[in-house]
Formats: sequence, structure tokens, C-alpha cells
Amino acid sequence: VASAKAVKAVNDSKAAKEKADAEAKAKAEQEAANPAELQIVDSGWFVADNGMVDFAVEVQNPNKTVEAVDPVIEVVGKDDGGNVIFDETIETPGVLPDSTYYYSYVAGSTANSSATSTEVVKPATVEFAITTPEGSWKATDQTLADVYTVQDKGTTDTQFGAKEFTGTVTASESLDGATQSRVDVVLLDQDGNIEGGFFKIVDTEPGQAADYDIYAVGAPQFASYAVYASPWAEDAAE
Repeated sequence: VASAKAVKAVNDSKAAKEKADAEAKAKAEQEAANPAELQIVDSGWFVADNGMVDFAVEVQNPNKTVEAVDPVIEVVGKDDGGNVIFDETIETPGVLPDSTYYYSYVAGSTANSSATSTEVVKPATVEFAITTPEGSWKATDQTLADVYTVQDKGTTDTQFGAKEFTGTVTASESLDGATQSRVDVVLLDQDGNIEGGFFKIVDTEPGQAADYDIYAVGAPQFASYAVYASPWAEDAAE
């Protein structure tokens, strides 16, 4: 009797595992066929004297099994009257499933294309959107969680007026086959909302700490900051 119960328990366990595997496979196939869109859950920006915009966005991939391979961020700057003064798209690295990424970039290079040489056009508002081209999703079991360890060594004021952020970043494994990582310093206000950011690409080898030093030129006043890391493939955002 005991032996029969043991066999039944093994069979039940096997059947439960097969059912769970089948459900997971079905869900993965459903996500691959109709993935949820990436979401920008927070963003912030500031404008330099030359009209260029330094910004940072927090991007989430709500899918559990599929990566957004070639997402594109659209940045639209408008004047006080709501007129578009620049509309730029920026290619970004892939966003792994069930993961949150932080990206810092610069936009606004086209703002003065029709202005006089002495006129600087500064936006009053900047809007962000992220899209993934059709067919640019792939199944993967990799996620960003717990891969990167950042050791923040603080910030100092440089002689030429910029702030320098230094520290080390360690990747426990290579994600997306990347041999480099991007390190983003995200500036935050007193409520923890993004004000802008700066980034740098560093060479990383799994298990070995890599130094980073990020210079923030023209950074606004900020209450705090956070440092994040993510994989950067050699052909990313080219």
C-alpha cells in the first residue's frame, strides 16, 4: 500500500509539473504573439544654455517571457504655445522581461535647425514615448534582476564646474551577450521623482568590478541620486 501511494505521489507530482510546464509554454506563446507594450513610468529633464535637453526615463517591461529587442524612445519638445520645436527618436538597447531599466540621453539637436545663429530655442515641455517595432520581440528566460551590483563612491565638484560621480559596477553574468554595460546616474528631486540623468559605457567582465566616472555638466540642483546598470551590446543604439 505504501509503495502504491508513493508511486501515485510521484505520478501526481509529474502530472502537476507537466501541467505547469504546459501552462507556462502557452503563456509564453501568447506573450510572444501579443506582448504588452513597454511603459515609461517616470521621466525627467532639464535644458542646457544651448537648448539641448538632458533627460532620463524609467522603462518597465511588464511581460514575463519576452524581451523588447529594438525599442525606440520618441522625445518631443514644445514651446509655450504648444508648437513642436524638435521631435527626435532614439534607439535603445533591448529591455529584458519583468525588468526595469533607466536610460539617460540628450535630445534637442534639431531645435535650432531653422533658427538664426544667435537664437537659442528652449522647450517649455518635453514629452516621452517608447515603442517596439513589430517583430522585435523574442522569448528569453533572462531578466535584469540581481545581475548588477553598484558600489557608489559618491560625488565631487570638479575644477571646471561639473559634478563627478564615481564607483564600481559588477555584473554577475553576461546578459544579451554584452561585454559592456551602461551606468546611469539618475538625479532625483525631494519626492524621489526623476529630474534628469547622465550615463557612461564601461567594459565589464562577469564577476569583476569595473570602475566608472561620470561627469555631469550643467546638472540642476537635486535632492538625491541613484545609480543603475544594464547590459550594453557593442552594436546597441547605433
